[in-house]
Amino acid sequence: MATVLRADGLRVVIYLNDHQPAHVHVFGDGEAKIDLLGADGAPALVWADAMTRGEVRRAVCLVASRQTLLLQRWGTSMAEPTDAQIDAALAHGRAARLHQPRAAAARYDRQLGQVVVELTNGCTFAFPPRLAEGLETATGDQLAAVEVLGSGYGLHWEALDADLSIPGLLAGLFGTRAHMVRLAGQATSPAKAAAARANGAKGGRPRKAAPG
Repeated sequence: MATVLRADGLRVVIYLNDHQPAHVHVFGDGEAKIDLLGADGAPALVWADAMTRGEVRRAVCLVASRQTLLLQRWGTSMAEPTDAQIDAALAHGRAARLHQPRAAAARYDRQLGQVVVELTNGCTFAFPPRLAEGLETATGDQLAAVEVLGSGYGLHWEALDADLSIPGLLAGLFGTRAHMVRLAGQATSPAKAAAARANGAKGGRPRKAAPG
């Protein structure tokens, strides 16, 4: 999944490589993370960054109004948050931005065939798009249209409707659990590949001797 809802000037995203509990990221001028099932069964605001209180309230109300739909998209009503809850979420968002990996910029390097991400801490990492769910068959032009979302938590490709979180990428997660299982099944170690080539050069496995 990726962008699952657009309404009231907001965009609701479920990252392809994100984690439990079920939650969404809502983008306006900034970004808010909202758990779809809080302690009382209603959506719960986790953090917000670079949003006004009014925009946070609109994000919360939107998620609450579409809670059932959003839970279905995860595969499985929110009371309006108080000023104190919003302020706590904003503080959490600021702290997360300081201590979690965030993207400052991203680009597709055609020569290397890699998506290159520059982090706010000065580090850089890259990954081949063929590993990432939603990017496997993308063209160079499509990959070059990568955007950094909100406060740098994720990457977005509008034409591909693909979204990937930075923490997930740095943890080696390139999509849903099913996608990662498929990747693991396709992987062949250099040692196995070399052994297979050597065995083929010898004519394959020796035949078992017939019983005497």
